[in-house]
Amino acid sequence: MARKDKKKGEEKESGMGFDKSEAGEAKEAEKMKSGQSDSDTVDVKEGATRDEDTGKVEGGIKLKDGNKEGKRAVVKIAEEVKVDQDHYAKVKTLEFTGKVALENPSTVDRLWDIDVTLKNIEKTNLESGEIHVTELGIEEEDKVSAQEFALKGEATNLLLVKEYINTLPDADTILSIDKISTDLDKLAAKTKEKKEGGEKKEGEEKKEGEVPEESGLEAFGISIAKEVNVTFAIALKSLFDQPVKSIKVTKNIPEDFMSPAIKDTTVGMADLKGKQIEWTIDELEPNTVVLLKFNATIKVDTMDTKKTGTIEVTYVGQSSFAEGLAIEKFDAYTRNRFFVDVLERDEQPGFWDCKLVFENSSEFQVDLFNADVYSPSDETKKFVDVDPNDVPRLPAGAQWYSNGWEYQSEEYPQFRKMLEFRVVPDFQTMVNGTITIEDVELAIASITGEAAYDMTQVPTFKAKDVNATLKITNNGSAPLNEITVVQKTFTNEYQPPKPEEVKMLLDDSEVELAKEAVSVENNELKIALKDLKGAGGMIQKDSSVVFKYPIHCTNPIKDSKFTSEILYTANTFPLSQELEFKPEVPVIEAMHLRRKFRVGKEVLPIGKLGQYQIKLTLENIGDMQLQTLTLMDKVPENFEYGKFSVEAEKTDEVGADTLKWSIEKLEPAEKMEITYEITGTGEYSPSEAQLGL
Repeated sequence: MARKDKKKGEEKESGMGFDKSEAGEAKEAEKMKSGQSDSDTVDVKEGATRDEDTGKVEGGIKLKDGNKEGKRAVVKIAEEVKVDQDHYAKVKTLEFTGKVALENPSTVDRLWDIDVTLKNIEKTNLESGEIHVTELGIEEEDKVSAQEFALKGEATNLLLVKEYINTLPDADTILSIDKISTDLDKLAAKTKEKKEGGEKKEGEEKKEGEVPEESGLEAFGISIAKEVNVTFAIALKSLFDQPVKSIKVTKNIPEDFMSPAIKDTTVGMADLKGKQIEWTIDELEPNTVVLLKFNATIKVDTMDTKKTGTIEVTYVGQSSFAEGLAIEKFDAYTRNRFFVDVLERDEQPGFWDCKLVFENSSEFQVDLFNADVYSPSDETKKFVDVDPNDVPRLPAGAQWYSNGWEYQSEEYPQFRKMLEFRVVPDFQTMVNGTITIEDVELAIASITGEAAYDMTQVPTFKAKDVNATLKITNNGSAPLNEITVVQKTFTNEYQPPKPEEVKMLLDDSEVELAKEAVSVENNELKIALKDLKGAGGMIQKDSSVVFKYPIHCTNPIKDSKFTSEILYTANTFPLSQELEFKPEVPVIEAMHLRRKFRVGKEVLPIGKLGQYQIKLTLENIGDMQLQTLTLMDKVPENFEYGKFSVEAEKTDEVGADTLKWSIEKLEPAEKMEITYEITGTGEYSPSEAQLGL
């Protein structure tokens, strides 16, 4: 038998079944995809059938006991996809297994001579798109024929799932569906670019420790010893060509999070079950963003980071991961019967009344798409000429009968018959998908710091620089991406540094400051470090930033003071609530004091001849602290020295054997005494020891 696609009077030989060249095939194939037509019931009525083109009656249908049901042969492309991704929707692993399966759902009727043609196999390792199965039985061991396949190259994740976590007070506004949709559009564009770009380029993968791209939607910082409300949003977007069904999203909530409460879902149902939220969605259309929001509170008493909980997603899709892999042709036979009733008239011998009958004796639905009966004496003459789509689908047990025709012959008529039919297929493309999503850590955001001056008293009516040292330490676990220092209320007497005078040290190593990082306006000094992750690295846990600069004290008047306020602010990556710290700031006072001191020297003979003790005294006889003092003494020639009460530095600043002492400070009325011994050798003169420096 051969299927024909023809108009009345024309004939075309082709293989049994249907292909793209046949009338209505595309619509028929689409209609038979699983989920788009009923798998049991046939839309058919008893009575006349008509030619699709002319509308003339060609025959009729008779149902068996009114039955309109029948099974369909299952042709299934089944795929299993397991995706493991990080919080930022970066796919870590994607496992794929595929199978093309032909299944006989009947326990009564076998299927035989089954031919399937697949299209778009290029993305798979299938060697051929032609599948032939001789027979499928009715016992469990022979009801299914399956062929596994894998994908060539790397598969692309087609169901985007991304969680957004925000600890800011206005998180609900930030995590709007419009903003999230925009972010997912960018992610979808990258996925499409990767999908169309083929093989990965060297170095394309994210390196270990690489900072993910900031979306502006998330904030992970939480403050210690403070109850923080955390907003979670889980968003889905399908990149499949067909709707995704039976989606189940399970969010695991760690014990650290208290009072979880579902806020909103744009589609589906969400239920809180203990420490899990289960979100179920019956169907998700392509390129549609759906959203679940919920809140929970957390309060921490240590600097340890807190996990936010993993997510598992399961779904069933209809679009192949193999990018267009589909069934193009299907043919199969099952039990059937056809016959021609040939009845000689009672009153007209040699005149025969004839009728063709096709009976679907199986429990399957069948398509009778071709029926021809030719005259025995003239092959160009047809008594029955049925084209595709002329006869509706036949349920189990149904008959189709042709119009009767008259034939005159004294011999028994021997009609040549050609009938073509096929079992109706149920095309299924099914993807069982699983996505596992890593959680992230909420970091403790915290800073501390200090401010110090190298002196807090300056003389009146003189120019003097006070060196300021400001230190900011990250004592939390969240890296700092921004740091700002502001010192206010500089005056004409106490002037801020020039921008180029500000130096920065990171963990004791000097770092070059950008020119725009320092500004002085309206008697206010501001140092702003922005986007450190893109400018050499963020300030990690336990690291410190130190700023050093001079404060120019310019002829301050008597009793004037420099009382200043310093504010440190910082933020983390991703963004958190802004951190603030106000260090205690020393006060610089202008002291109307004058330096007054007394330096003395005494030579005392001790022990045997030639031995002397030298006593040096330094006394502050004024009313202000003396700082950075130097005391020196010269040892006479032919004398050896030793036994110091305070060890001295040996120099030759005023000749050989000069002793030098450095004194950091001397308080008012404080007296300092230093002794050492000398011993004369050879020709020495003790009176030379009387010389004081």
